[in-house]
Amino acid sequence: MSNDKAAEAREGFLDSVAGKAREVAGAVSGHESLVEEGQLQQAEASKRKAAVAEEAVADAKRHEAAEELRESSREAAQQSGAARAQAAREESAVEEQRASERAAGARAAAQEESAGRRSAEQRADELAATRLREAEALSDDADRTEAQAVAERRRLEREAAAAEQEAAKLRAQTEK
Repeated sequence: MSNDKAAEAREGFLDSVAGKAREVAGAVSGHESLVEEGQLQQAEASKRKAAVAEEAVADAKRHEAAEELRESSREAAQQSGAARAQAAREESAVEEQRASERAAGARAAAQEESAGRRSAEQRADELAATRLREAEALSDDADRTEAQAVAERRRLEREAAAAEQEAAKLRAQTEK
């Protein structure tokens, strides 16, 4: 209670006591107007006392409301801080997951590239083997054709030699 309220309470108490004293004095002396003044003064003191009490209750409620507001503000600030911290943790987790997914994607791309390279090398090896077999087949064909040509040349040379001998015989017979 502030000094003003304490002073108001004392004043109300003194007015009540003074009103009671007037009422008693009026009753003892027989003056009705003094009795009424004393009762009015007591009623006024009672109203003042009630007003001071109501104001004290209102001050207490204002103080309590202010304290509740401070507590609510403090709790809201804590909850806001906790929410920001949670959001930061979740954002960090999302970033970690994205980084993990990027790394997994890069690994998968590298594996696909490696698999593609191996597949291309395998196809190149198969193609080289096919070309080698074709070249060997052509070489075999060329060797056979050459052998046939050599055999054909020898046959033709033999036939030519035989024809030349035959011609020489015929010339020798005609010359005789």
